[in-house]
Amino acid sequence: MKKKQLVRFDWAIKKILRQKANFKVLEGFISSILNRNIRIKQILESESNQDFELQKYNRVDILCLDEDKELIIVEVQVEYQLDYLQRMLFSSSRLVTEYLHTGQKYGEIQKIYSINILYFDPGTGKDYVYRGITEFRGLHTQEKLSLNPTQQSKFSPAKDASDLYPEYWLISVERFNETAKVPLDEWIYFLKNEKVEPHFTAPGLSEALTALDILKLSSRNRQDYNRYIDRLRDEASRADTQQTLREEAWADGMQKGKLVSIFELYKEGILDKETAKHKIQAFLGKGFDDLVQTYLSSIS
Repeated sequence: MKKKQLVRFDWAIKKILRQKANFKVLEGFISSILNRNIRIKQILESESNQDFELQKYNRVDILCLDEDKELIIVEVQVEYQLDYLQRMLFSSSRLVTEYLHTGQKYGEIQKIYSINILYFDPGTGKDYVYRGITEFRGLHTQEKLSLNPTQQSKFSPAKDASDLYPEYWLISVERFNETAKVPLDEWIYFLKNEKVEPHFTAPGLSEALTALDILKLSSRNRQDYNRYIDRLRDEASRADTQQTLREEAWADGMQKGKLVSIFELYKEGILDKETAKHKIQAFLGKGFDDLVQTYLSSIS
């Protein structure tokens, strides 16, 4: 039996997973990460997830509100971004201010989960999933700062100070080794390969097989998806071309530097005339002929 061709999650999360009928896919994905049953109450709009035409097409943001009134950001980043960690901080910080209305108490600030699916290495670590929390520990005792009983009662289910602060998840898709041992691994396998194996049991994946089936897309969505894939290919091609040009420029700079160094060694008397001429002539035809001729004339 031919396996279904599934659309990329980064396109789906922006275009079709916002629909209430497809919440189970997103709920299953988030539940596999947070290791608890998540139910999405609604998809919210924020300055951080507006779908502007001029917005970079490979930046996908979705903001969920679950039944516990916690905010969950899910973002997919395809292209390498040097300052991505700061962008995560900015997004969660902005949500704090966006959803704390004038006159509300600080205690009304909602818990934020920032889930980031990355198709590049976010740093030098070797793992493919990272969790980041803000934890307070005693400088001298190293004990963790916990909430007192009154605070725990008011901010339940929070027990520690870290439970009140944003929690960050980084999933480095390309680092995944293809071996799925837990439900989250099955989801990452899907993110990397755009397919679901028959034995996978992670929540939401069975629904994904239907919701993300490219053959079941409307004509309009299929055209939009094909345009998106074309854009990704074009961007990858441009990035490859730019990298090649940078490498060529670097190589040219190195070669020119060697040529200049040879002439400087001659002027300093470290190289004799014949040796310098021989070495400089070796650079003919490498793009520096004018400089080579200038140096040869000076030596002669």
